[in-house]
Amino acid sequence: MANSNGWGDGAANNAIGWGQGANNAISWGKSHLNSWSGATDIDGGNLPVNTVAPAITGTAQEGQTLTCSTGTWSGSPTYTYQWKRNGSNIGSATNSTYTLVTADVSQSILCTVTATNFVGSANADSNTVTPTSSTDADAQAFITAAAITDPTQQTAINTLVVDLKAAFIWNKLLVFYPFVGGTALSNSKNLKNINFGTLSYSTGITHGTLGIKGNTVSYADTGLKSTTIGFTQNNAASGIYMQSWAANQTMAYGHFGNLTLYKGLPVLYPLINNLLAPTLTPSSFNGFFQMSRNSSANFLFKDKNSAASTIIAGSGALNSTLNLYVCYANNYGGLADWISCNYYATGLTETDLTNMYTAVQAFQTTLGRQI
Repeated sequence: MANSNGWGDGAANNAIGWGQGANNAISWGKSHLNSWSGATDIDGGNLPVNTVAPAITGTAQEGQTLTCSTGTWSGSPTYTYQWKRNGSNIGSATNSTYTLVTADVSQSILCTVTATNFVGSANADSNTVTPTSSTDADAQAFITAAAITDPTQQTAINTLVVDLKAAFIWNKLLVFYPFVGGTALSNSKNLKNINFGTLSYSTGITHGTLGIKGNTVSYADTGLKSTTIGFTQNNAASGIYMQSWAANQTMAYGHFGNLTLYKGLPVLYPLINNLLAPTLTPSSFNGFFQMSRNSSANFLFKDKNSAASTIIAGSGALNSTLNLYVCYANNYGGLADWISCNYYATGLTETDLTNMYTAVQAFQTTLGRQI
């Protein structure tokens, strides 16, 4: 029957039926388009649906921070995040941002976003990134070959390489011995090229935190000659970082005539392809000494961070028979003091020498052995 307010089975025109009204606008029976929950049917609604995938932005490099967007979803959800390495959850990495660590280098990193609404949850993965190391590749090659495991030493080496490259000196370098690590292996390696100029030692070389030390007759042999290292007669440079230079010690490195520092108390004689040049009186007999020949008539000498002096001395021919030594001048004599780095390069400008000092001094300071 046509019950105006029926508690039973409402008829076809029942306005408010508690039963199953045929054309019931608001009923307590089968659901209708309007329910007590609002705009959604009691037996309707859907899980969140992802229409645009989450995306990772930022620099994929060790130490850098990545950010994951939510993507685009239907269903008005809230979001949570889980960062993953090679498909496995990364500990407590559950924020929208994540800072990459060493373990992430060369691995597959993605972020899973979970979207949740009153119906339930759904997941979507971001794009995958493969982080690179923050360590310069050349620095890493040396660290690996020299078996450097100390983090401070690794950082010092990396910063040195980065600084030398930023100053446009790296490509002029031929050999660079940073003498770091305190072992015969670590001290033998050439930072510029680990496969070139590896040092071999005579009996009597000591290795320690300050570098290498001879005993006036011992030496480290580069296996290289002035004619094979990359020098030309008027294009050669070198530097040596002395921790000390005792009285009556004569030669720092190289071989007499082509490349060495000769100490005659209280003066120094810098030599690049010449015999004795005019004498110089350094501020002290330790620290970083550099010299660079880039003309046939003269070359530059730099005592630590002082302005470079011009040495007037004509150049002679390269020596094609004697190897370049460290701690000892091949064919003359040696010293028994600590050397903390030694480099060989093509001719450097005065600006290059200054920038080299800055980079090397920062390196030595990090290692706590600066002069």
